[in-house]
Amino acid sequence: MDVLNLQHEYSMIYEVADVRRGYMYWFSKLLNVCLMMFKYQNLPEGLPAREIELNLLITGHAVILANPDKPGQLFTPLTSISGVDQYYQPEWAVWANPDIIRKNGKQWMFDKDCINIWNNSLQESMWYLPLDGSMYTFICRYARELADVESSIDIYMVNSRAASLPVTDDNTVKESIKLFFRKLAMGKRSIITDNNIIEKFRNVDFNNSSGKDDLNGLLVARDKILEQFYRDIGIRMYNPKRAQVTESELESNDQLLLICHDDMLKCRQEGIEKVNDMFGTNISVDLNPLFDIEEVIANEQTQTNRLPEAE
Repeated sequence: MDVLNLQHEYSMIYEVADVRRGYMYWFSKLLNVCLMMFKYQNLPEGLPAREIELNLLITGHAVILANPDKPGQLFTPLTSISGVDQYYQPEWAVWANPDIIRKNGKQWMFDKDCINIWNNSLQESMWYLPLDGSMYTFICRYARELADVESSIDIYMVNSRAASLPVTDDNTVKESIKLFFRKLAMGKRSIITDNNIIEKFRNVDFNNSSGKDDLNGLLVARDKILEQFYRDIGIRMYNPKRAQVTESELESNDQLLLICHDDMLKCRQEGIEKVNDMFGTNISVDLNPLFDIEEVIANEQTQTNRLPEAE
């Protein structure tokens, strides 16, 4: 990257306090973590695990079918589902991609033309009432909380550079003050030379002595939100020393997961088994060991047993 590009990047510096930007940042990061929850083996060409999991995590279902544009390959498009059986559950997948199928769209019937895999047993509806069987709103809630708290952290840190709040009813003075604070936000020194400020400007003190504690509280809140997210999907973010906590306490804490791995894995394995039967494949899916609580605890026990005893 040359100097001109660096200057351009500087002029487009990222606004951390922007909640929308922060939300998209955290949504992408948390979604990427969730994409690692399951591992697939023997996937055929044209059917990547990433696309299967994106459909499952974001829409709650993944439809596997023969690719009409590439004979002999399977793929999982972004689909909507429709029709109902005797339990008011969908029976059809509807998909339209003008770049692949040169017409408005097509319908595929489950277990006849395609196989549908659910993300979990909640699926997507209950007697016509919509339900969220995906991980979409789960990720959204944490992304918004993290974006909010980081916006507060950034605003607080910028405000801490000034001890008072400017107040004026004059537009010229207001523009001068705005320019001053823009430079202040970028960490630059600035001087206001407008004499009108003396008569038309006043300060209101707003910083207090507990500022340091407030900032620490925000930083702790961010870490706690992120820790809760990891715990809910089965990742222990903090490993306490074995001498400080019993094995039963560790296991009971891990049983409080909001996301049920067993159910999600069961739905994936049932769907993949149908895919193998219909298309003659040999695909398998299992939980990533990083998310396997029993395996994590066993590894921790092994590591603890290897530690030398204190004299």
